[in-house]
Amino acid sequence: MAIQQIKHRSSGLMLPAPAQKHPFVRFLQSLGSHLSNFLLKYWALCLTFVLGLIVFTALSIPFLSYFGLDAIAKPLFFSLHWICAQVPSHSFYIFGHQIGLCGRNLSIYSSMFVGSLIFVLSKKRLPGIPWWLWVLMCLPMAIDGVTQLLGLRESTAELRILTGTLFGLGNILFVLPLVQKTLVEPPIYTYPPMGPMPHYTDTEETHQNTPNPPTTPTEDDAL
Repeated sequence: MAIQQIKHRSSGLMLPAPAQKHPFVRFLQSLGSHLSNFLLKYWALCLTFVLGLIVFTALSIPFLSYFGLDAIAKPLFFSLHWICAQVPSHSFYIFGHQIGLCGRNLSIYSSMFVGSLIFVLSKKRLPGIPWWLWVLMCLPMAIDGVTQLLGLRESTAELRILTGTLFGLGNILFVLPLVQKTLVEPPIYTYPPMGPMPHYTDTEETHQNTPNPPTTPTEDDAL
């Protein structure tokens, strides 16, 4: 097959025409572009939906078990084991059936869901908290969890709920506004510093700006 060529307007050169992309490649590029635009616009809403789905699943498990739908409740319960240890002594029960998340994780994900929902309803204008306040809100759960893990003390249900709620809200109020600010603000580009401009004296500047006078041909040149 002969190679298609196009003529460059300025130089008159014959250049090969750009190769046509495969329809499947164009489809993938278009799909990726639409997906990236969707996530860029609705990323906070997607996060809120995922957090709400986790909380709803955890709370629906005891109701499903109560109505005899263990075929649905058990797979959902074990699927949440990826994000929670589900210790029975640290969990709450409804109708005698264990909730899918322990008390601390239930408070974490519930507070994160509420915080992200408020962030979305505020049209992503919720101001963020400073980093030091975020650290202070996460510190109580770290102290409560580490001291309990080392066997120094045993936490209570009230402390797990309180520290988990502070931890979840702190993460949402710090991370989500920071992500939104990063997406909205244009990147700042830095350029290398320019060197000093050359300095010319009056004689050098006049000599450079004056065109060279035409030379008169001599007899030696004619020969």
